[in-house]
Amino acid sequence: MFQPSNLNIASAMAHAGQCDPLECCGVIGTDGQYYPLKNTATEFDTFVMDMAGYLEVVKQTPAAAIVHSHVWLPPIPSDGDKAMCEKTGLPWLIISWPTGNWQVIHPNGFRAPLVGRKWAWGTHDCYGLIRDGMAEEAQIAIPDFPREWLWWKDGGDIIAKQFKQAGFHQLPPGTPPKHCDVLGMRIRSKVVNHLGLFLDPDVILHQMMGQLSVRDPDVILHQMMGQLSVREVYGGFLADATELHLRHSKLGGDG
Repeated sequence: MFQPSNLNIASAMAHAGQCDPLECCGVIGTDGQYYPLKNTATEFDTFVMDMAGYLEVVKQTPAAAIVHSHVWLPPIPSDGDKAMCEKTGLPWLIISWPTGNWQVIHPNGFRAPLVGRKWAWGTHDCYGLIRDGMAEEAQIAIPDFPREWLWWKDGGDIIAKQFKQAGFHQLPPGTPPKHCDVLGMRIRSKVVNHLGLFLDPDVILHQMMGQLSVRDPDVILHQMMGQLSVREVYGGFLADATELHLRHSKLGGDG
């Protein structure tokens, strides 16, 4: 079982202090060193590791553990932390800044329930819920895709580019949705940036990011984590925002 050294803890804590109030993130290599990496997220209570930096590190030494901080919170793993630990297949060291407490978690087969999971970028976001929902409701495994932080705000359109690679085809507008169809919505965006899974007879399973935290530049104006995943009746605002209707090839044709 992985155990960090005192030097690992001290290095990660120093990095956490530099990153406060945002979370720090980094890697402990098999050489025993802590390698600080950039957190590309701009909101509180989450981190998005700079993958270019990560790849540079693992060229030098394989990763032994992933590290990140909780700011003024105990080092208790969130469901998102547990899910990412499973995704990376590596131990995770969570440190609490500035208390100095820490905890290590290891992959153990964790998967959060579909309803009530707390939003976390890259795992417990709308696409992560689609992946888990398709596996549970239709026994269909769909691939994961890397997604940069707030990709749609930078002009990206990854949903339109990647749904065919995931095994889906687009249905004509007005087609009645069927169980496990995926519905793409455009919400305060120029492109489709949110996905939900339609479940018979009239329910949608989805997870919204919620209101983002803002810092300008030294005063916290607002802080809110993303919303919990929900099952709710499909209609109203969500139906009006729907611009993409997808069905997996294993679930039949256009009708």
